[in-house]
Amino acid sequence: GSLNVPLTRERSVAVDPAYVPLGLPLWVDTQRPDTPKSPYRRLMFAQDTGGAIKGAVRADLFFGFGPQAEQLAGNMKAPGRLFVLVPRPR
Repeated sequence: GSLNVPLTRERSVAVDPAYVPLGLPLWVDTQRPDTPKSPYRRLMFAQDTGGAIKGAVRADLFFGFGPQAEQLAGNMKAPGRLFVLVPRPR
């Protein structure tokens, strides 16, 4: 990824670094395309960027490698909520 660390399946997110600094933890609340009636909530990390990810309300979840992960990523268009976890100033 853009942080020069290996991306982790279902824990890495690509973001627009103009809005979300790389390396920060994020709480994701959405649904996966293969289980649309079940919540998909987890702690992830902003570790990558992408040309199509522009703005504060866009993120791409990394589902891993291979045909199944590619299919999940291609079908992932669910709305959701993204919380950027920022440390408090001292």
